[in-house]
Amino acid sequence: MSTVQQAKREQRVKRRQQRGRWDSFTDWARTQAGVFLMPIARAMGRLGIHPNTITILGLLLQIGVGVVFGLGYITLGGRLLLVVAPVDALDGALARALEQRSRFGAFLDSTLDRLSDAALILGLTVHYLHEGVYLEVILLLIALVAALMVSYTRARAEALGFPCKVGLLTRLGRIVLIGALTAVGLPIVMIWALALLSVFTMIQRILYVYAVSRQDEAGGE
Repeated sequence: MSTVQQAKREQRVKRRQQRGRWDSFTDWARTQAGVFLMPIARAMGRLGIHPNTITILGLLLQIGVGVVFGLGYITLGGRLLLVVAPVDALDGALARALEQRSRFGAFLDSTLDRLSDAALILGLTVHYLHEGVYLEVILLLIALVAALMVSYTRARAEALGFPCKVGLLTRLGRIVLIGALTAVGLPIVMIWALALLSVFTMIQRILYVYAVSRQDEAGGE
């Protein structure tokens, strides 16, 4: 990609930011939650806690929730997920507070996020396998693959120089969806919504990158 095309893309991103627009629900939520997270992050920083420690803790907590799901305590697991989910946002806030943002930290966070997603969905899958309810198992496996592809499409697109934060159901949305609907006793609704919206978001990102690439090709002519 040429320097001119890169400059044009950066200008488009900057204009969106200046108009107060967010590319995803996650970006919006992170901005809103920053008011509450930063004081906590600063306090943690004074205690000498490293951001990567929080990243690993977040993974372990969500694996624990996955185990609760697998044991059949679906409503309890949903409530626990809503309690522990904010830990997932603390590592980034702590890194900003300590000015310790690093490429490895971002890599570790993204990688462990995928493991956390898998732990939650596979925990639910184990439960429904035990119950012998195979339609839900199939939907959960579709949701798992689509959720991983949602993340992969962004990673691959950004590696090629395309912005790709857009999407109806990004990771925070998945966590809220899983936690909220299981917590109120609607796991079947959650499974259908998770599968359909994850597939939709994957397709949405593919089409978005295609559209952006076409714009770049047209602008380079």
